[in-house]
Amino acid sequence: MGKYRVAGLRDVEGAIGQVRSLVEDAEALLRNTAGHAGGELEAARARLRDQLDRAQDLFQDARRSAAESYRQASAQTDAYVHDNPWRAVGIAIAVGVVIGLLAPRR
Repeated sequence: MGKYRVAGLRDVEGAIGQVRSLVEDAEALLRNTAGHAGGELEAARARLRDQLDRAQDLFQDARRSAAESYRQASAQTDAYVHDNPWRAVGIAIAVGVVIGLLAPRR
């Protein structure tokens, strides 16, 4: 099953969350300093806007990467199930039994 493994999907999701948080914080900072004047502040705001634009580009790239990873995992899972239907059924049964044993009873 090694050739069907997709690594790093959680890493990509974590990066997406961090970039999203960074972008939200930076946008809030820009909104909060919009009424303030001064050459140094304007220069800092311009640098922050540039960094924010780059962060948004990275965020979009990470989203696309996560979507592509999902598509690859889905295609690999589909291929595995088609190549090994009885093994896939056995795995599904085993997972169902384990969940049934671990699930709390009412």
